[in-house]
Amino acid sequence: MLKNYFITALRNLSRNRSFTIINIFGLALGISAALVLFKIVIFEKSFDTYLTNYDHLYRFTKKVISPNLVEQEAGMQNPFAEAFKTDYPDLGTPVRTFYIGENQLSVQNITGDWTHYEQRDGISFVDEEFFKLFDYEWKVGDPETALSKPKSAVISISLAEKYFGVTDGGYDRVLGKEMKLNNDLTIFITGVVTDPPKNASLPFKLMIEYESVAEIFDFFQPDSWGSTSSNAHVYFLANENVTAQQIRDVLPAMSEKYMPETENETVFQLQALADMHFQPEYNVYGNSAKSPDFLTVPIAIGVFLILTACINFVNLSTALAIKRSKEVGIRKVLGGVRNQLVFQFMGETFLITVIATLISLGVAELAMTNMEELIGYSLSLELMKDISLLLVALGVVVGVTLLAGLYPSFILSRLKPVAVLRSKGQSSLSGNINTRRGLVVFQFLISQVLVICTLVVISQMKFFENKDLGFRKSSIITFPLPSNEEAKLNFMGNELQTFPGVEGVSFSFASPLSDNNIGSTFGYAPLETTGEFDAAFKVIDENYLDLYDIKLLAGSDISKFDTTLSEAIISEQALKLMGLENPEDAIGETIRSGFNGDKRVVGVFKDFHNKDLRDKVDPIIMVKYAGYYYEGAVRFEGSESQTSNLVKKLEETWTAQYPDTIFDYTLLSEKIMENYEEEARVLTLFQIFSGLAIFIGCLGLYGLVSFMANQKTKEIGIRKVLGASVNQILNLFSKELLVLIGIAFLLAAPLGYYLMNDWLSGFEFRIGLSVWVFAAAIGFTLLIGAITTGLRSFRAATSNPVDSLRSE
Repeated sequence: MLKNYFITALRNLSRNRSFTIINIFGLALGISAALVLFKIVIFEKSFDTYLTNYDHLYRFTKKVISPNLVEQEAGMQNPFAEAFKTDYPDLGTPVRTFYIGENQLSVQNITGDWTHYEQRDGISFVDEEFFKLFDYEWKVGDPETALSKPKSAVISISLAEKYFGVTDGGYDRVLGKEMKLNNDLTIFITGVVTDPPKNASLPFKLMIEYESVAEIFDFFQPDSWGSTSSNAHVYFLANENVTAQQIRDVLPAMSEKYMPETENETVFQLQALADMHFQPEYNVYGNSAKSPDFLTVPIAIGVFLILTACINFVNLSTALAIKRSKEVGIRKVLGGVRNQLVFQFMGETFLITVIATLISLGVAELAMTNMEELIGYSLSLELMKDISLLLVALGVVVGVTLLAGLYPSFILSRLKPVAVLRSKGQSSLSGNINTRRGLVVFQFLISQVLVICTLVVISQMKFFENKDLGFRKSSIITFPLPSNEEAKLNFMGNELQTFPGVEGVSFSFASPLSDNNIGSTFGYAPLETTGEFDAAFKVIDENYLDLYDIKLLAGSDISKFDTTLSEAIISEQALKLMGLENPEDAIGETIRSGFNGDKRVVGVFKDFHNKDLRDKVDPIIMVKYAGYYYEGAVRFEGSESQTSNLVKKLEETWTAQYPDTIFDYTLLSEKIMENYEEEARVLTLFQIFSGLAIFIGCLGLYGLVSFMANQKTKEIGIRKVLGASVNQILNLFSKELLVLIGIAFLLAAPLGYYLMNDWLSGFEFRIGLSVWVFAAAIGFTLLIGAITTGLRSFRAATSNPVDSLRSE
């Protein structure tokens, strides 16, 4: 019996090839897209789950409350770990880490000279107990003692192969080898471990004994509770039977004991490692953490794509039902019962779904291997290894079979044989047209919501590109400074000024909108405030304001001869915190400063964005201090070829001063846009999958028009005989299209508004949701729908009426 069902199913699918191909193609597209999206979600949720101590690992964080700001930070004071260990030894093991990521590494070649490399990620300083918390497979070395000596280091396999050429597994030859970090710190290798997996939150590949950080990081203050670096994190392994709440209960006492009363309020907090990957406000490891929305959106889109594919199947199957109505009537007359017919039609649906799923596996695998640029990593299905995805795939097969097959099966199987054999199958099916219309409305609802989302994200990205940040960002090249020796900087500045097209040169701690900020406090005596105001301190030279076109509102720029940090220029936000309205009133006033003592205000400048557009503008204070110059900047004008020549000359000048350091540079405008990489990825995601949803929706529309054409075959024939034109007949179908898309839009517009308004609320500076976005969405959908409808309805309108009327 099963064999007979199978053979009959194959015959029916073969007899209706066009419908079969459309069904398989639509389902394959929907399922492959859904598998890719579900795989991304499964991968993101798998972060750190490979760790043995996953359920007992935490990271300490803190909340800093000042009169003007509340900030959540992952950076912890250096003495915190030792203090916690001393005060609460029974709770667990705290471990310090200091991640510096991208830096220069050097190794000796066979001639004894040092060869320099640029290592883009993975460089960190860690405590000796680090390997008790985080799992690495050791190829050589002892995890108990590997980091017990100063300047010792553990290296990963990939770095051992890259820097020491060990490709035969002989990692013992790496032990004792020396490396230099930034030409300042010489380290020796004491162990080789496997690389962290893709789903590791901590991308550490070179782990150096922690205290050595003092030799390369000027701001490292081992005993200071008042200084914090955002790179300094403290992880914690809780002892057996110690709960998170027990740890949280002692943190208020830590704040009260170690944080001075005169400082702004600091509240120590505890973050479970399981939450770390989904709280990007704390993350500093290459911005790998994702907001919860990054998981919600793919799941929603994946489900919707499968639903639209199922709707297509329903519409096409019911459109095909008229052709199969006599088959159903004959089978019932010959003794076929309804259950057998349902089983037959469900079997055909299952067969199509299985074929579509097999195709989708190949499409999904191909897509995932080419998605690294979009999602930041490459993936593979690996169904047999990934039980979660295998269950998803099986669930898709069963779910799609039921969703797409039940309705057509019951519709076909309930046909009355007498009515069908009297050629009334059409009238028997006509009552289900509203159901099919509703399904198409649902499809276009999904499509239009995705189109609206895409248009809003595009507009916000253009807003990022075009927003006036309060400083010049175009035609500026920035480059790091390995050292800030005055003679070298003077020579470079004078030399660069002679290059054609160069309009200015400046040395500073960092560019206006940079992740590298010096956070400190300031106060103004007449206010008599309790606590100091938080501010972003920027170290600049006397050329900084001119190079970046930062407007001075009152007073003067920093003096070229101010070497004592006694002068400061402040922003409008800082002026407001001082309780002053007129910029002129601040000139000559003295402010208390947490950054190297009191300052005399010599100027007030217009606010500019020192953070990306997600956050408010900070109060900013600028001072001059050559000892903190870590970045150079050149402003230029010229063509692309002239810019290329400038970079070459810049490299020559830079290399002459720093021959042992690899030259690197960045275009400021490109660097700024890197802040919005996640938004750019969301945009690409919406563009791809909204296109798929529209395409699949058009297949569904094609199914509805096909059904209508089959129903109206004789009506069209009669109209043509009575003189109706092709345009008049096309209007029969276009009216249907306009009504369905209009209804879908009325539902999609408020939903799209709600979703995108919620998304935009995450940005302090954002676009408004204008009417044109919604108008463009419905206009685009109408255009695509009209093309789809026109293709099918034109064929019906130009058919020979004799073919449809001769049997009457």
